[in-house]
Amino acid sequence: MCHFYCDILFINKESVFLYDKFENERGGFIKMAMFTINNMNMSLEGHTQAEILVSLAELATSLNLVVDRDSLVKDYQEREQESTTGFGNGIAIPHAKSNNVKTAAILFGRSTTDIEWQSLDGKPVNTFISLLVPANEGDVHLKLLAQLSRKLVHQDFVEILKRGDTREVLEIINASKNASFTLKHCLVTSSSQVL
Repeated sequence: MCHFYCDILFINKESVFLYDKFENERGGFIKMAMFTINNMNMSLEGHTQAEILVSLAELATSLNLVVDRDSLVKDYQEREQESTTGFGNGIAIPHAKSNNVKTAAILFGRSTTDIEWQSLDGKPVNTFISLLVPANEGDVHLKLLAQLSRKLVHQDFVEILKRGDTREVLEIINASKNASFTLKHCLVTSSSQVL
């Protein structure tokens, strides 16, 4: 039986995770997505959409977030064929939900040149937020997309994504993941002590 719901932030030495907590008989936690400074590349290599997707896939592979780089590139490309992930204002949200993804994660990157992306506003892209979600975690995928989409209509959020330094981007993306608190905020350390 579910009594209440809240998002909590779980912090250990290397990672910051957003969790959904459901108060049930087991007191279980469902991991949302990982986003650390290691998940960022502020100078992605590539001059085309295909090259940028390869660069993002290489970043994911280097972080051991996926089983296979080429499979992630294929997942990205299949998603782009469904409809563009170019949100507008120079930002794209390439994403993949597949069995190739080991753990839910967010990647962030900027390209050194503007990339044609068939964006909703018809303009090129140079800022990328990539969402990676295992196939069996579709609810996480939808929730992350919804939270980011709501934030991307705010110009101050967009400006930090496009021009902020790594620390500012790290903080604003983690804050946006954390924006759906409903009843209470909980900060939990690796020793599970509630602060």
